[in-house]
Amino acid sequence: MKQIHQALVACGAAALLAGSASGNMVLNPGFELGSGVDAADWAELTGPTGSVERSTVSPHSGDYHMYLSFDHINNPPAGSAYFIEQNLGANTIDNADNYDLSFYAKTDTTDYTGLDLFFQVLWLDQDGSDGGGVKGESLTHLIPLGINTTYQQFGLSDMDAPDGADSYLLRIQLSAGAVPDIAQGLYVDDVVFEKVIPEPATLGLLAMGALAMTTRRRA
Repeated sequence: MKQIHQALVACGAAALLAGSASGNMVLNPGFELGSGVDAADWAELTGPTGSVERSTVSPHSGDYHMYLSFDHINNPPAGSAYFIEQNLGANTIDNADNYDLSFYAKTDTTDYTGLDLFFQVLWLDQDGSDGGGVKGESLTHLIPLGINTTYQQFGLSDMDAPDGADSYLLRIQLSAGAVPDIAQGLYVDDVVFEKVIPEPATLGLLAMGALAMTTRRRA
């Protein structure tokens, strides 16, 4: 009985480790916290012909989302960038680890003339221990990924944090060219940035083997 119990405990520990999930590092990931149009913990950049604001118009979940928009129909066209970003500061990641990023997004229309939508991770050395500055970049454009007027999940999996990085800046951006007679809006919600935790497959196999061996002995 003692051997069976030990094998079951080993199996349970392996299953627990394999099922463990890392926590979301993003502050206010669903934009539920804030005062009016301003979302807590996020920097919001607004240009001359558009806006970036916390909104209740069309959330993916909860009550709020972020809405980035520009209007060159009622305003003079201008080449501007509108973005939300978050920087958790120095020593918030370990460059020996890998990370996953995901979020939900949609647009007002599928007319992408004169604009771009992208998301970006800048890997930073903010404590200056490796010379400071940017140590790498992960940049992905949303239009080739098929963004449209229905919420879809986008992101990057298993990003390898570069040597020297101790933190990151996450940015989601709508860039408007100086093109007249167009307008566009980008909705963003449910942002997740988390450390990848490898599944201990070897430990699980060893535990299963121990259980099988003990069962055969009792038989």
